[in-house]
Amino acid sequence: MSTTLASKKKAETTTDLAKGLWPDFGLPSLNRLRHEFDDLWNKFYNEVPALWNAERADLRWSFDVEDTPDAYVIKAEAPGFEANDFNVELRGDNLVLQAKKSKEEKSKEKESFTSTQFYRAMSIPAHVAVDKIDAAYDKGILTVTLPKTEDGKGRKIAVKG
Repeated sequence: MSTTLASKKKAETTTDLAKGLWPDFGLPSLNRLRHEFDDLWNKFYNEVPALWNAERADLRWSFDVEDTPDAYVIKAEAPGFEANDFNVELRGDNLVLQAKKSKEEKSKEKESFTSTQFYRAMSIPAHVAVDKIDAAYDKGILTVTLPKTEDGKGRKIAVKG
């Protein structure tokens, strides 16, 4: 009679904190706590970038891109600007969104200079009617509408059954 012992391969766990990968502790409540802590840390780090690096201040504004049947609609939260502070350009296949606002205050006691900048560049999808791109700014929201060409709108295909 022979007995064969099957070797159990130990599950490898990665503790690379830079990538946010933690081992699975095998306890549901502890895993949930770990995920909640990771979410909290990521939210804090990404939504308050001025504490970490002033050059990442553009992360404070969120973007939403909606694919409608007739157009791609980009909405960017950019509070504190006026419509004439924005520069929206099409450079090749890239849509460039820029805004800059500077304020200088002088008094007998002190001088102060404040500058707020916003920059974002993104590739535009194929089949956009570039001559009909429209931009508007209202109540802190920059809305850029990229109308689709007829080819970009697609067509519905019936499914036979």
